[in-house]
Amino acid sequence: MFPYTRTGIIAPLLLSLTACATFTSQDADKAPYYEASFYDRNRAPASLTPQVISANDGQATLDPLYMRTQADYYFAMGEAYALEGNSIKAIEAFKLTLIYDVNSPTVNMRLAAEFLKQGMISESLSQAEEAVKKDPNNVDSHLLLGGLYSSMKLYPRAMEQYQTVMKLQPNNTEAPLYIGALYSEQKQSDKAVKYFEALLKNPEYTTPYLAHYYIGRVRMEQPEAKYQKAAESSLKTALKMKPDFADGALTLGMLYTKQKQEAKALALYRTFQKENSPSPKIADVLAQTYIEQGNYDLAYEQLEVLEQSSDEPLNIKMKMALILIEQKKYDVATEKLEQILKEAPESDKIRFYLAAVYEETRQSEKAIREFKKIPASSTYYGEATVHAAYLLKGVGRLDEAIDLVSKGLAERKDQPQVYAMYASLLDEKNDYKSAAKVLAQGLEKFPENAQLRFYYGTINDRMGNKDIVVSEMKKVLELDPNHVQGMNYLAFTWAEMGQNLPDAEKLARRAMELEPTDGYVLDTLGWILYKQAKFGESIKFLEAAHKYQGTVSVIAEHLGDAYYKQSMVEKAKKMYRKAADLETDKRKVQEIRNKITAIEKQELNSPRMPASTPVAEHAEK
Repeated sequence: MFPYTRTGIIAPLLLSLTACATFTSQDADKAPYYEASFYDRNRAPASLTPQVISANDGQATLDPLYMRTQADYYFAMGEAYALEGNSIKAIEAFKLTLIYDVNSPTVNMRLAAEFLKQGMISESLSQAEEAVKKDPNNVDSHLLLGGLYSSMKLYPRAMEQYQTVMKLQPNNTEAPLYIGALYSEQKQSDKAVKYFEALLKNPEYTTPYLAHYYIGRVRMEQPEAKYQKAAESSLKTALKMKPDFADGALTLGMLYTKQKQEAKALALYRTFQKENSPSPKIADVLAQTYIEQGNYDLAYEQLEVLEQSSDEPLNIKMKMALILIEQKKYDVATEKLEQILKEAPESDKIRFYLAAVYEETRQSEKAIREFKKIPASSTYYGEATVHAAYLLKGVGRLDEAIDLVSKGLAERKDQPQVYAMYASLLDEKNDYKSAAKVLAQGLEKFPENAQLRFYYGTINDRMGNKDIVVSEMKKVLELDPNHVQGMNYLAFTWAEMGQNLPDAEKLARRAMELEPTDGYVLDTLGWILYKQAKFGESIKFLEAAHKYQGTVSVIAEHLGDAYYKQSMVEKAKKMYRKAADLETDKRKVQEIRNKITAIEKQELNSPRMPASTPVAEHAEK
């Protein structure tokens, strides 16, 4: 719950640990220690070897001055490495310090701190225990050891160290915090609060707002209403004492959110950001909240706060770019993404989004260029290849698109969308057999991919293999019962074959429930009703289909057929003319015009035609 129960205790100790290597609380009876870089008396010419001193007992020892000089040198090196963030070298230097000054608890503490940075908990613990052993009256050593025990959830041992500190320094302000935190970790809330409240009576405790904050945190974990009120009161007191205390505001907001008072929490955060230096922590929460609410302008403002202080500014900039894309501010989004890409040219994610914005703004060549730069190792490779191929096809470079996707498939056979795009491009060239072969290969690798199976069915439809179409669409619906395209295609295929019309109608109606505004789905249902001679009802759905898909030739033709069956001759001719104008296949255009010609001939022969008079059947959809 509280970070200071673990590694947080190290930070306040670091300043106290920068003292000279040989200092202990019992150093008054030792020879004075001199820092080598300032006192020449510690220095000796490099050419001189350590002088051997003979002790009274006959044992040979090295010169104490040399020993102190070496200890000082290695300790200084360790401190320098630690400041640079190079814990490995710092540990080596502090270990060498101990060789020349074996009795220094300070060095053991410094080693403990550096081991902790490396996540080497057992080594850190060993050094802290050694420091306490060497100097049982050193408060910092006990605090450090207590923190390590606490991080390992050895609560009784940690408590013992903190209680020792309280005996050594009855007015110590750190130990009560840690003891309170230990009790809190063990869900002994009242005992925890007791220690935090004791701090408020300690005249040496200079940050009482923190005690109120910790009390609020403890009470917040207790679900009873009286404790929830106490938590709110304590957190408000903390904020009153220190209005710019971001953690206090954030925790109070969390309490309100927990109580389903989201608006109150949001108002608190807004007020804090307005009246104080904006907090990155609160900005993070506000930005996420505003994004969820769709309030992108306010979210963007908070992300700007985060951008100035985040350890990962590129991630924040990326979120800002995505907001700009969502707002369709593509020019600004492009600038932002290009800026990010300069700072992180290796980021395939950023390159993908930049390419997508180029695609959205119809800068096809730029989009193709960026999509093609995404490496085969990227998770975006499959989508990038598909988009690039689609754009190449759009600018009339179909063969280049096919070549790109073929190479993409050679690079990565684990991307189902690439199989689908490859097949669609071959379909575009009317090379149905090759397209079917590619999809069959894809299905060998991804037999449960409903979309690949759907495409395989449509390609077989091009080749006239209706039985395979029906079989594959059934498999699609087994894999994905709500696959609207599969439902629609199977229903329409049955209608075209004149088979299973009641089942086809059920499928089409189910598809319409899922996609009520899809013109193709409405057309299928209307056409199935037409096939069952329910002409009046079919017109309703065919007219709706034409409303949503007014530029699709076959839908207009179907509506014309239904009008004709209901003796609405002028409407039928109008729809046929529109269908012919929309159609690009010359053979199909002629079929539609033949229908118009047949009607006109019948009108010449008989002013009133019976509705049962046949008209040329419609072409395939």
